[in-house]
Amino acid sequence: MDRILIIQDSPSINAMLKFRLESGGFSVETAETGEEGIEKAKASQYQLILLDYNLPGINGSQVSRLLKKEDNMRNTRIVFMSAKDDDKLTQITKEAGAHGYIGLPFEGKSFIEKIRGFLKAREP
Repeated sequence: MDRILIIQDSPSINAMLKFRLESGGFSVETAETGEEGIEKAKASQYQLILLDYNLPGINGSQVSRLLKKEDNMRNTRIVFMSAKDDDKLTQITKEAGAHGYIGLPFEGKSFIEKIRGFLKAREP
C-alpha cells in the first residue's frame, strides 16, 4: 500500500484529503506545519508527499528543498497543492525540486487518478 504524507496547515482540508485518499486505498498521515512534516518524512518512508505551498513559518518550497537533501527521500515524489494554477507555480515547483503540483478541486475520481499518476511516474 502506498503511503502518503499530507503537509497542510488546515485541519479540515487535511481531514478531507485523508478521507478521500484512504477511500482510494492509500495509507495517509498528516502534518500541519512544515517542521512537523519534515520530522515525519525523516522518520518514516512515504511514496508521495502532498505539500501545501503556503505554509506558515517554513513554506512549502523550503520544505521541499530540505527534504530533497535527505537520503531516504530520493524516491519520494513531492507534489505541491495549491488553489492557484499558474506559470509562477510551475517555476517554483521546478526550483524546489518537486515533481509537480495539483490544483483545486481536490475531489472525486480525477483527484485519485492524478495521485496515482504521480505515484506511477516514480516507477522505473
